[in-house]
Amino acid sequence: MSKRPPSLPAQAHDMRMQMALRQIDFGAAPRAAAVPAPKPQTAEDALALKRRDWLLAVQERQRALSPYASGLLTAENLSGEDFLHSFYAPGRPVLIKGAMAGWPALERWTPDYLAETVGDAEIEYQGGRSRAQDYELKKDRHRKRAPFRQFIALARAGGNDAYLTASNSAANAPALAPLAADLGHLDAYLTRAPGMLWIGGEGTFTPLHFDLTNNLLAQVTGTKRVILIPPSQTQRLAHKSHVFSEVRDVTDPARLALHPQARDVLRYEVLLTPGDLLFVPIGWWHQVRSESFATMLTYTGFHWENAGHESYPAG
Repeated sequence: MSKRPPSLPAQAHDMRMQMALRQIDFGAAPRAAAVPAPKPQTAEDALALKRRDWLLAVQERQRALSPYASGLLTAENLSGEDFLHSFYAPGRPVLIKGAMAGWPALERWTPDYLAETVGDAEIEYQGGRSRAQDYELKKDRHRKRAPFRQFIALARAGGNDAYLTASNSAANAPALAPLAADLGHLDAYLTRAPGMLWIGGEGTFTPLHFDLTNNLLAQVTGTKRVILIPPSQTQRLAHKSHVFSEVRDVTDPARLALHPQARDVLRYEVLLTPGDLLFVPIGWWHQVRSESFATMLTYTGFHWENAGHESYPAG
């Protein structure tokens, strides 16, 4: 039988709180529902949306009464059972330190090492991103192929134009197989299902979105800055296309000028450094920017149910 989750005071003693909170304006007007070819909204529909957004705002305000309940926690030596009870099941992000200690990739994965190890094997990556703002929504248009060594040269030059992303993982599995020997395992949280690799230079950017699965980000080399926004803020984020926000970047004054309702969203900011794990629960908004040449893995093979994408409303 599974033991009971540890008490709140015990957890609070073992975890450091890191918070980057913005004031919430609970009186803001809710967004209207946005779907293709919408039907005219009735007064009853509008009232239902207002009540839903009121409920989300009240729940967020309730959490804000406690720094422990509302903060983004950093944990070390986090067991699988504590992770399940305190973070995975409640759908709460956490930054985990130390779990990747001893992985050879943390030291080895320089651009030179990667290029020599994979060589000229042909790989798929996302290219031509700087010419379009919808490169994530229309990612199939941006699939490019090149020898891996050539891609690494593009990535080393920096910018957002060439990025090997999770969406390229299936195509790249044979070419990137030699790198697997440099990785460890996270058996406390995950099955042995492989992760999805990201490789990019300084300036690569994934715009604001949420995912349809729970994700564990494993930073291998370099640094990435992640901004997390809870689902309660959705009404402020111009959610119109699939899982993406029209705001795109909550740090960009030009985008905020177009979407002023997003200026004061509740948000958490995390700098991922080598060896860090970040749990991003399903439905949590996030945007990611590389601050150097960086490699990262995304894992979704948790020991526990990770469903959601199957029932997401299409359109």
